[in-house]
Amino acid sequence: MSNPNQITTSGFGNPLLSFQLDHLTIKEKSDFSWGKQLAQNIESTVNGGTSSYFWVRNARWKVNRDYANGRISAQKFMDLLEFNGKTNYINLNWNCIKIVNRIVSGLVGRWMNRDEKIDITAIDTLSQEQKQDEYEQLEFVIDNREKLEQLQEQSGVSLIPQGNSIPEDKEQLNLWQAQFQRLPEEICFELGINDVLGSCGWFDTLKEKMLHDSAETGFVGTYTSMDSEGVIHVEWLKPENCFYSYSLYPDFRDTSWRGYMRTMKISELRKKYSKEFNPDNANALSEEQIFRMAQGAKQYQFYDNITWNTEWNITFLRPYDEWNIEVLEFELKTVDTESYTVVTTKENKSTLIKKGRSQKKRDNETIIDDSKINIYRGVYTRTTQMMLEWGLKKNMVRPQDPKEIGNAEFSYSFYMVQSYDMTSLAVPEKIQEPADQMIIARYKIQQLVMSMVPAGAAINWDALQNIDYGLGEANKTIDVIKMQQQTGKLYYRGRDAEQNPIPIPIIEMANTGFVGQMQALIELYNFHYGVMKDELGEDPNLVSQAAQPRVAVQNIETSQQQAEFATDYFYLAYARCMEDTARKISCLLKDSVTYGAQIYRRIVDADDLQGRIFTTKVKLLPDALQIQKFEVLMQQAMNTTPELSLFVNSFELMRIAKEDVKLSEALFRKAQKKMLLWKQQTAEQNQQTIIEGQISSAQAAEQSKQETEKVKGDIDLEKTRLQGETANKTAVITMVTSLLSKGEAIPPNLIPLVNAVAENMILPLVIENQQTRQSVAQAMQQPMRAQPPEQQPIQQPQNQQQPVAA
Repeated sequence: MSNPNQITTSGFGNPLLSFQLDHLTIKEKSDFSWGKQLAQNIESTVNGGTSSYFWVRNARWKVNRDYANGRISAQKFMDLLEFNGKTNYINLNWNCIKIVNRIVSGLVGRWMNRDEKIDITAIDTLSQEQKQDEYEQLEFVIDNREKLEQLQEQSGVSLIPQGNSIPEDKEQLNLWQAQFQRLPEEICFELGINDVLGSCGWFDTLKEKMLHDSAETGFVGTYTSMDSEGVIHVEWLKPENCFYSYSLYPDFRDTSWRGYMRTMKISELRKKYSKEFNPDNANALSEEQIFRMAQGAKQYQFYDNITWNTEWNITFLRPYDEWNIEVLEFELKTVDTESYTVVTTKENKSTLIKKGRSQKKRDNETIIDDSKINIYRGVYTRTTQMMLEWGLKKNMVRPQDPKEIGNAEFSYSFYMVQSYDMTSLAVPEKIQEPADQMIIARYKIQQLVMSMVPAGAAINWDALQNIDYGLGEANKTIDVIKMQQQTGKLYYRGRDAEQNPIPIPIIEMANTGFVGQMQALIELYNFHYGVMKDELGEDPNLVSQAAQPRVAVQNIETSQQQAEFATDYFYLAYARCMEDTARKISCLLKDSVTYGAQIYRRIVDADDLQGRIFTTKVKLLPDALQIQKFEVLMQQAMNTTPELSLFVNSFELMRIAKEDVKLSEALFRKAQKKMLLWKQQTAEQNQQTIIEGQISSAQAAEQSKQETEKVKGDIDLEKTRLQGETANKTAVITMVTSLLSKGEAIPPNLIPLVNAVAENMILPLVIENQQTRQSVAQAMQQPMRAQPPEQQPIQQPQNQQQPVAA
């Protein structure tokens, strides 16, 4: 297989080498003659004959496409079965099985269920400082939350940022910085890129086409460009029409030229390159030149040799407007060097810079060469060998970093799966050999079934003639063969009239040879199916096997993961190509907004992009199985631990899991830690409450005991006092009684004591007697007031004798 970048001419006669190595200015390189030489050189490489790289590549891809779409030719299988060119006595159905189509469709369907997003990160100094300032402010709030809350209550001024997304501790702050910290400019720029991709249809139809390209050819490609209005376009490229120079990398980063073979209508060509629509272009085409190009179209032979008519110069519609011609579009990367002359004036020592190199260098002049990478674009017609466009590419894709502004990138984004010597191994090619053997086995099974001899019987006609059912009239109508076929029974006499043995008239003959051959072909088919599974790296019938109860869930997940490892690198080819495309979109989007285009101003403004440098990455989102596993795990944990619902927002975690399962798991573990800390604090508080209760109870019991002892002491003291007073009174009364009984007078000095004792004894008795009388009188009056008048007792006459009070 030849190298696509192989030099067809020796030395500096090769225009590509001369263009790259000669010291030419941009103006000289932009000459159409250079473009035509380069286009012819590239065209000769692309169409290098049946043994060239691109011819062999497209032939292999054509076979892969046929297998993947169920368009397999049965001609070679006819040769293998020796049916070609011979009389076929068996009418076989030559439609091949579509197992390769089912495998490719299943893989693409699985990849379509996986989602990805464009992740934008600002890497410039200004953005990094803003993120660091935001991080430090939140760190200050976390370290001084209590003091800030007190100052906020005292002053009434909000000092703490509001919202539920404020981290609570350093660990959560670091998690927020790693996963959630986004600048508004990053979000807007990401929306702008997604808007470009969405408007071009890259989230559904074109994604499926590119995934089919990756599975069927192992090669994917896009073309990213910006028109004069600042609108960005992303075009899907058919792999068979892409061409490129030799590369050692799967992303073709070291190629010197890339291009695409495009079919263009005459009306489209006229609008872009004719003098009618481009009168200021010196290289624009006349209508007669356009007609000569149309003569190379395939549709030209279907007309009666249309000849040129001068009226077509001014005619609005021409008969060849919708004809299609092939054009070669390509881009070439080269290093351009521009010379500048720095002049230092002798009078005031000022510095002047002039573009170009002086013919004769003076003492006050310095020559400076400025080198940068440029992209030249060319459009070339193969039939008429004319250049339609050549020169520096407009709206080149240049890096956002000012330090890298001297570089430029191709508008074409290519990626080849497992590139080895500029070839790839696609899915149909991997399983073609076992698929062919399975198809042959199917044909042999079909041949065996069609040529199979049915189970029959050996009929002994002589023995059948000797069957005797008697002389009855009804017995003469019996059909012995039909009776045996319908009932399986056969009545006959074992001996004839002469007692000679009669053989069995009908003996069954089973076709046992067919079963063995059929079983062998089925085993052969299953063997090659196993080879196909080994080649593919996964079992296409994994879903049906997973439905069997004997297969554990863990085994199913392990099998699916191994299957993804074996085939998902085709999906990663799509992701890597889209990542490179998104990076080019970001460069063009920034240029479109910065230089005045209005189409994307509703999303992002030029002031927001001033000084910003964005890096682009495709982030692969979790698949449905990973999200389901997380949801099941979270639900089980919340069912076993109901308190977890106080710390986990399940709806928020499920939304986060759709973009990052690992982040959701980290947040879930964080909530579990918070719940465990809460349980520990609650248990400590409960234990402290119990201890404090026990201490309070003991203190209350001791205080109650002390009060009881105090009361007892007071009672004893009062009792002692009363006993003393009683003893004193008793002694005084005894003394007085003794003196009076002896007829002696009380000494004068004791009379106050005796009077005091008497008063103390008599006065309480009088008071108690008076209180008793009052209570009795009140008790007697209350029943009389409560009775009605007719029930009140009748007053007795006044002269009636009253009872004498005791």
